[in-house]
This record gives sequence, C-alpha cells and structure tokens, in this order.
Amino acid sequence: MIDTDITSAANDNASRTVSMSPAIAVIGMLLGFFLSFVLLNGDAQGRVNLFYLLLIFLLFPVVGLITSVVSLISGKGLNLARVVSKLSFLGISQSTVLRQLRQRHLDKHWFFLQSQFAMLAYSLAGILTLLILLLATDINFVWRSTLLTASDIYPILKFVASPWWFWESAQPTIELLEHTQDSRLTQLYETPSNLAQWWPFILATQIFYTFILRGLLLVISRSIIKRKMDSDFEQQLHQRINQNKRRQPERFVLAEVNHQLPSSYAVVNWSALPDAIVSQLEVATGHQKLMAGPLASEAEQNQAEQYSQSKLVLVKAWEPPLGELQDFLQHGQGFLYPVNYHKQHVRDADKKHLDEWRRFCRELKNWQLFQPAHNAVNNSEIDT
Repeated sequence: MIDTDITSAANDNASRTVSMSPAIAVIGMLLGFFLSFVLLNGDAQGRVNLFYLLLIFLLFPVVGLITSVVSLISGKGLNLARVVSKLSFLGISQSTVLRQLRQRHLDKHWFFLQSQFAMLAYSLAGILTLLILLLATDINFVWRSTLLTASDIYPILKFVASPWWFWESAQPTIELLEHTQDSRLTQLYETPSNLAQWWPFILATQIFYTFILRGLLLVISRSIIKRKMDSDFEQQLHQRINQNKRRQPERFVLAEVNHQLPSSYAVVNWSALPDAIVSQLEVATGHQKLMAGPLASEAEQNQAEQYSQSKLVLVKAWEPPLGELQDFLQHGQGFLYPVNYHKQHVRDADKKHLDEWRRFCRELKNWQLFQPAHNAVNNSEIDT
C-alpha cells in the first residue's frame, strides 16, 4: 500500500515537473507572432528584407540555444524561460512546483526545459504567420548590402541550407541572390516573380533551426529531469519501505535537549511561523531573521543556505521532519527549535512530537535540539 501511494505521488510530481508552463509558452508565442508579423509585412512597398528574417528565424534562436546550453553546463541556467519568470505578474517564481525543484536543485533544468517549450511556441507562431501571409498577400523578399555581394553571401546561405539538401526549392542559388538584390534608388527587377522564391528557404530555416533543434533538446531535457526525479523518488520509496518492514522492536537513542544558545546566531523561519508567534519567542528577539523552506523565495533560500554561522531553525513541533529540511541542514550548523502553538499562543511541545524531533536530530551532524528551560525533557532511550 505504501509503495503504491509513493509511486503514484512520484508519477504525479514527475508529470507536473516535465509539463509545459502555459505562461512561458504564451510569452514565447506572442513574441514570435509580433516579430514575424512586423518583419513579414515589409516596408511601404511590401519588400521584406531577407537579412532581417534571418536575424529572428536563425540568429536569435541559434544564439539563444548556445547561450542556454552553455549556461546550463556552467551551472547558472540562464535562458529565455528564466528571464520570463522574473515578470512578477505571471507568478512563476512563487509556484509550488518551482519551490520543490529548488529544494532538489533541479530548477535550472526546469527553466531549460521551459525555454524549449517557449522557443517551440515562438517557432510555431513564426511558421503560422509566414503561411498565413503567403496565402493572404504577396511577399517580396529582397536583400540589401553596401559591402557584400551575391558571391559573398551565397556560401553562407548554402551552409545554412545544408541540413535540407534534399529540398531543392529551399536551396539558395547565386542566380536568385543576384535577381533579388535591392537598391533604394530603383525598384526595377528583371523577373519580379523571383522575389517570392525565398519563402521555402525561410520556412525550412524556421523548421530546422528552431522547431527541430528545440524539439530534440526538449526530449533530452525531459529525459534528464525525469531520470533525476525517478532516482530521487526511488530512493525515498526504498527508505520508506525499509522503515515500514516488519521487524523486531528496536531501541532508538534520542538526541539531548539543549536549553542554552550561543550569544550570536541567526533565526531561520523554516515553517513560515506567523510573526505574532515569532514575536513571543524570547530567543528570536534581537537576532537576524532569515527565511527558508517551501514558502521562501529563491533569493531568501540562497541567503539562508549561505549563512555560515550558527542558526536557530524554527519548525512546527507537530509536523514531522521532511527530507527537504534535512537537505537544508546538511549545509550548516546550529539548533532546531520545534515550536508548538495554539490560537496564536505559544505552548509547550507534546512529548510524542518532541521525541520524533529528537530522533531526527540524532542523525544530524552539527545540529542540536533546543527547547526553553521550562520545556525540559529527559534524554532517554525509548522502545518503538
């Protein structure tokens, strides 16, 4: 029963983690529609500059792809999705899924995955805009340059088109370049029909350099996240099964309860205790306050993790200790303070709850359990 419940929860969490964020995808699609529509409408004479299209359909996607991959490898995880998440009105940075991913240090992988969704939406918008305008109006593709000639540009475009060598009409030719070079001083063309022949090349560029490449990266990034999530859940499942196996009664050694604190420490409100409760704790008065835990922002979490001196971590006494808290405590030192309260008044922690925290604290290096002196509990061994 236990393994079934955990497996179901694991599958549900993994499914939500690798699914698309609608807000990020919509931003990508709107950006694609806007840029495509503006540039494909061309100038007053309806002429569309080929170089401008290559900028938004080739250079921008490729540079963005390289930047996000290098950033992911270096550990920073900078990409379009992370930039979009900074828009506060979308509420992405405070989402439950993202908070859970931060605890597992998978947030940069999630942003990388969402960046692929965003660029796929961007590419789809560009392709749809191009096809609609091709059907609804005539698009005249030209190129302009003072320094470059058709023979200079042709090798570059030929290299760009090499992935779809089999699509003959989407291949650039030196003749097509010569016939579609535009000058602001004249609007005369030998064969005006040539001006429309660039659309297969533009369409193929979008399909390959954004849609296909980003699609491959999406599949790869989904696989990486699912593998890491599965590994994490399998470990939790294994631990839970081992904890619930039928076995002979064991004896647990409980951690001692300390009633003294050092003169200097920071107070970490892990369980987001109300300010009215924290203000009643004498040990929290006059000390630096930090936020961490599931409800903390990424910046608050990083600040709490990087604080190197002693910490007093406030938790709710009646809530069982979780793996996320244990991960946080591995990178610091100090005291755990299980706080019990009812109707906005602090009360003594129940012995059964305190014993659970003493078992938990016993396994932690550099951490001790704290209770005020009037809440003293004898350190002893208990049978389970």
